Order: sequence, then C-alpha cells, then structure tokens
Amino acid sequence: EALWKEETWGLALLADTIDPLLFDWVSAGKYICLYGGDDMDWIRKFTSATKSMARTLQIPLEMMYVGKNNPGQKVKKINKTIYEENLSNILADPTIIWFFWVRLESMWHSKLQQGKTVETDQIIMEIMRILSYDSSDQGWAVISLGTIKMTQGKGDSFLKCLDEFDEWKDNVNDKGVLPAMDEYIQGIQQPHHCNRLILPGVDGTVPDKIVCAECGKAMEKFYMYRCCNE
Repeated sequence: EALWKEETWGLALLADTIDPLLFDWVSAGKYICLYGGDDMDWIRKFTSATKSMARTLQIPLEMMYVGKNNPGQKVKKINKTIYEENLSNILADPTIIWFFWVRLESMWHSKLQQGKTVETDQIIMEIMRILSYDSSDQGWAVISLGTIKMTQGKGDSFLKCLDEFDEWKDNVNDKGVLPAMDEYIQGIQQPHHCNRLILPGVDGTVPDKIVCAECGKAMEKFYMYRCCNE
C-alpha cells in the first residue's frame, strides 16, 4: 500500500516498460497515443483521423497498438496489417502485449485486496475503464503528453471527436489539446450504454459489487464461459 501512495494515473503507470520507445517519446515532448481493439476498419479510420489532427495542429505524435487481452491469432494478423500499412507502431512480440494486459489485471487485483473501489480510487477506476472497453469488443484509445496528462475514450466516441475536429479546434489555444479533446469526448458520450467487464480468473477475490466505470451504477453479474476459436 505504501508503494501505491506514490503512484498516480498516467502513461508511466499504464504502460510501464512495454517499449523503450515510449519514454524516448516522452523525453522528446511528443504526444503519445496507445490504442487497442480488434476492429480493423475502426483502426484504419482512427489512425488516419488522429494523424490528420496532429498534422493540422502541428503537434508531434506517435501511436502504438497494444492489442487486446488474451491476444490470439486475430491480434497477430492485425499487428501484421498495421505494420504492412504503416498505420502506427506495434508491439511485435505477442508476449509483450500479454504482459501489458496481465499487468493491468494484477494492478486491479492489488487494489481490490486493499479494499479500493471505483468510488474511492482513481487508479482502479481508470484500470476498470480500459478493461471494460476491451471486454466490450470495441476499440479504445488514450492520448498522453508527458507521463501524467492524459485523455481517453472508447472507440466510437474517440473517432467521432476526431471526425468533428472542426467543432472543437478553436478551444485548443485556450485550453490545450488534451483538455479540449477530453471536454468534447465527455460531451458526445451517450447516456445510454451497455458496458461489459470480463474479469480474469480469480481466487475468490471478486467483490460483491462492481460499478460501471463510465456511469458509476452497479453492474449486473453474470457467469460466462467462452471459447474463442480463431
């Protein structure tokens, strides 16, 4: 618990040492976008729109695909396509993708064991948000400047924000890129949603109550057995 007191939510905690390039980019003062999901059509649209925004604003931007939890053959194929089409940087080693997600789950377990909840702890809220995006079979992204400033959103909202760039670009000078983007994403998110959170195999530490990281309401509990033959 003493170690957690020194941690704040941001790129350093989210990505740790998954790729040395990340902290080279941080040192160079670049904006960094991490994104995931397995919808290739969304990935193409999202990477194109993000690069277009960066060119218009003349900001240095790097992007990296971090796949999905339990990466299989589909994520390998997507990695290959992203590389061949030069859409963004990738984590070429599937083990590193696996490590990224296992580390998130481990942090979630650690927080649970301390009795932390979404209502009381920002880090567990942000971790659950990303795990929820991943569980809901949709794309998601975070964009960071440095290791602390960050905005994030699920795929449809993030892409809509980028597609409607002209609607919020005038706010960038006053507020900055990430605050202007975050404000717009919050404004276009639909009040109606159906989020899922697929928890990893646990040793009896699942809490009685899990709340939605997006709206704060208690989530319904189901048991699910899944076979994903790729």
